[in-house]
Amino acid sequence: MKLVRSPHSLDIAGAVVGLLAVLASLTPSLLPRPNWGQGLVSGLAFAVGYGVGVGLWRLAVVISRHRLPRSAEASWWIVTLIGLAGVAAMMPLAIKWQNSVREAVGSSLVSGFDWLWGAIFFGLAATLAFSIGRGVARGWRALHRLAVRWLPGDRATLRYRTVAGGLTLVAMLVCFSLALSALSWLLTAASVQANRSYDPAYPQPTSPLRSGSEESLVAWEHLGQAGAKIAGGGPTVAQIEAVTGLDALEPIRVYVGIDAPGSFEERAALAVQELERTGAAERSVLMIGGTTGSGWLDPAAIDGLEYLHAGDTALVAMQYGATGSPISAILTPELSQHGTTALIDAVTTWWEALPEESRPELVVYGLSLGSFGVQAAYTDGDDLLEHVDAAVLAGTPSFTPVWQGFQNARDAGSPYTLPVLDDGAHVRWAAQADDLRAPSAAWEGKQIAYLQHGTDPVVWIGPSVVWREPEWLKAGQRSPEVADDMRWIPAVTAFQGVIDLILSTAVPEDAGHKYGNLAVDALQQVTGDAGLDADALARIRTLIASYDTYSPVAN
Repeated sequence: MKLVRSPHSLDIAGAVVGLLAVLASLTPSLLPRPNWGQGLVSGLAFAVGYGVGVGLWRLAVVISRHRLPRSAEASWWIVTLIGLAGVAAMMPLAIKWQNSVREAVGSSLVSGFDWLWGAIFFGLAATLAFSIGRGVARGWRALHRLAVRWLPGDRATLRYRTVAGGLTLVAMLVCFSLALSALSWLLTAASVQANRSYDPAYPQPTSPLRSGSEESLVAWEHLGQAGAKIAGGGPTVAQIEAVTGLDALEPIRVYVGIDAPGSFEERAALAVQELERTGAAERSVLMIGGTTGSGWLDPAAIDGLEYLHAGDTALVAMQYGATGSPISAILTPELSQHGTTALIDAVTTWWEALPEESRPELVVYGLSLGSFGVQAAYTDGDDLLEHVDAAVLAGTPSFTPVWQGFQNARDAGSPYTLPVLDDGAHVRWAAQADDLRAPSAAWEGKQIAYLQHGTDPVVWIGPSVVWREPEWLKAGQRSPEVADDMRWIPAVTAFQGVIDLILSTAVPEDAGHKYGNLAVDALQQVTGDAGLDADALARIRTLIASYDTYSPVAN
């Protein structure tokens, strides 16, 4: 299908639908976007809408038995002028929409002048998308000519044309699959190579309590980039004592990277040997960290735990891949399940064999794909509660079965975005620290804290949002963090949510997919602390607030 017949003209049906798509791309979503990002989104929306408009008109022509004209075209500059006039007319409303989102998360507001960069990136995105569309169209025509050349029969019959079109579609799908496989291989190869490039700011640890040290069973070159930062980073004894005002121990950090030899199960067994070697059984708290796609753990959470317990902690984590979470979730979702399950099974088996009266408190932690991987290790919520003392699970992806089970079992009348289950006896949800203390009942025994901002697209955007209004946007269910102007639009809301995840990382801490101090608050709730006073807790929060922000694309 040829999208544009002439470089100097545009299909009117395509242009109309394209401009409607631009308008849809400006409607409020969960998170604010940088102006250049909004320009890219709107440019892509115009190109996609244009193609849909052309396709729908061609379909109408076929249904009408060609009574309608095949296409109607107008000079590109006429369409541009009309489009600019429409955008100018809608600008006040678009600015109001976008500012409602920014106000909801505490970002600075925008004006019409701020969108000049957006206009530039709109042109770049639309041009690139049209170029790709033309390339796909040329590929279709080339494959169709091959099918016609080699397919026997009467070319004038409907059956012949149907078979030729079917063969062309199959050939296009095969080409797309091969291209996707090649892209996956290239991304994986590039990620593995980057994983072996260590940041010089994190030198090889000298302490025997860290993986990668001379005494460690895990070689330094087997940690990977993320593992090197975890093993070589974190607060020192002196830093912990300065912040907490208490005598501190040096925290234990165990990490096994993907370059360590063996299967997931063999690497998990190696991690357990490292726990034994470092004396982790003697610590008061043992954390199993579920890593993201690249092997990353949020330093705000793991450092926060060490400050809370004055270093009397042990952390164990294992890398299952090197690609960022979005790529890993799409191309290799099974790795997060298999890798994290192997680690949790091995560590839990070792921990349960320790004397119950003296073994450390076991807490599992995960953010984003790390949270999904952690919960994949358990058959359901009861299984999770049975095998851990505590859990902090932040930004859990919407496709996580254990999370879905807890959400659906919530007490009647409690909102979907911030449920209450059994009056908060064992499981609590929080978008801010006060939510952890909101239920009137006290914590009982095992404790699980789910952290989920109302503006986190990872938590709320799933396939069903394409065709059905989600619970989290319905009256009485939606979070107060979500802009009042946001409404569900079929397909558009899902598209907006995906773009939110990809582009909108420049939001304040403790909003969107960033959980910083909320994770520290939750860890204190479920594991306690070393007897810190209010001033020490305030110093920890101030320190954690200064940490670098989380980037879901990179991690």
